[in-house]
Amino acid sequence: MKLFLVGPLIPPVTGQSLAFTKFVESIEDNKKVVVNTNLEDRTGLNKIFFYIKTLLKISIRVLFSKYHLVYFTCSRSVLGSIKDIVLINLASLKGIKIVNHLHGSDFYDFLHNSPKWYQKILFKSYEKVDISIVLVDSMKLQFRDFKKMKIEVVPNFYDEELDDKLVEKDSSKINLLYLSNIMTSKGVFELIDAFEKLINKYDNIILNIAGGYLSDEYMSISEIKNKFESKISENDKITYLGTTFGEDKIKLLQSSDIFILPSYKEAIPISILEAMASSNAIITTKQKYLSEMLSSKNGVLVEIRSVESLIDGIECLIKDKQKLRYIQNHNKQVAQEKFSMQKYLKSLEQIVMNG
Repeated sequence: MKLFLVGPLIPPVTGQSLAFTKFVESIEDNKKVVVNTNLEDRTGLNKIFFYIKTLLKISIRVLFSKYHLVYFTCSRSVLGSIKDIVLINLASLKGIKIVNHLHGSDFYDFLHNSPKWYQKILFKSYEKVDISIVLVDSMKLQFRDFKKMKIEVVPNFYDEELDDKLVEKDSSKINLLYLSNIMTSKGVFELIDAFEKLINKYDNIILNIAGGYLSDEYMSISEIKNKFESKISENDKITYLGTTFGEDKIKLLQSSDIFILPSYKEAIPISILEAMASSNAIITTKQKYLSEMLSSKNGVLVEIRSVESLIDGIECLIKDKQKLRYIQNHNKQVAQEKFSMQKYLKSLEQIVMNG
């Protein structure tokens, strides 16, 4: 059995690229052919050349090789979806089973907000997908238009290296952590504003920020970088650590007390599961899928784009250390029971091999 796997490999690290990379690594080399579609760290002509090269690779390999199954991580952008359309239709032409894995929360919106002529192309293409994988049960509605499509639920995971190493938390301080890409849409600027107001009241809190700069629909990389550096430059209680990996990332997660991700939109980010496995309380935004997974037992859900709501959420946890410790211990237990990487990979393998 040979699999054709199409998706973004690391670097750079995003939830989707990490999940795809771990799945690719779990499959024996002689059973897979992989095409990397990660455009995140490419710009200008380099991005265009890489994209065209990727399209040609996909087309040639599907047309002139034999595969039992095609597995891809679906895109929610025009450029990415063109690649998906080519892949789906060529695989269907060859009679290859097609499995799609959705890691985001906005496929339905992307589909229905596209121009009518492009909607028709997307509809006709995705009708040929045999199985779609989503992260939580309610995400099945992202594919509500495709009545014949089989939909499976596979929750995200955390890296189990976090279980192997233990770093003691500093009880004299409360460490807040933002560990994600530096993007406007991740709410990092609202977090900085909230923290600057809180340090006037609480002298035992510090904020560590880790992640690389990425553009989004609000700002370019240079705009984000300039604004971010300007906002943190005069605050000695905010430390920017850049992109962290391996041992450094594990130490950072395990030494933190409260993990904060005030995104404008999210599905089920791996970073939250990693934080739970590292005994962190969670502060994130009230969103459909996150609200399904998290409750007051895991931390605090705050309003999107609200500095005041973030302040209230952080205060709720730092004022009651007993409550904070209970949540930290509870989150670690939940992560180990429900979100292990072994469980994730086993579920994916069953769907791909038997679906």
